[in-house]
Amino acid sequence: MKNTDLPLTAIEPFVRECLGCECPAQVFEAVEEEIRELSGIRYQRLLAGRRLLVYLLSDADPERLPEWLDRLQRVGIAERDAAGYNRLRIVVPDLPNPLTQSGLLERFAQQAPGDERVHLHFVPRETLARYLDHASHP
Repeated sequence: MKNTDLPLTAIEPFVRECLGCECPAQVFEAVEEEIRELSGIRYQRLLAGRRLLVYLLSDADPERLPEWLDRLQRVGIAERDAAGYNRLRIVVPDLPNPLTQSGLLERFAQQAPGDERVHLHFVPRETLARYLDHASHP
């Protein structure tokens, strides 16, 4: 399994460029990151400015992805709401075929109907790799 853990220096550019976040600069003055595991799902938890919560999956097993996304979405929404964060973004480090991606997005929306503060993103590994290199080429 290829490493997909973002270094601290890459978090702001990744969130802004790949996820389209328009958070003010001060949000990124305090950034936390840690690796977590939930029922066999390894992910990197990123928190920017105690406002933006991001879960970046380390691997995207296509067979288990729907179940993993359901679990992460429930846990992430609970964490976001309990701590009073503004948004939750869950990132899959792959670009599934369009039909699979569409089905996952629809399922994700059905799990939290009307919740416009939770988002699912698919980022190609090649794109993610540019941010992983940030540690050696800041």
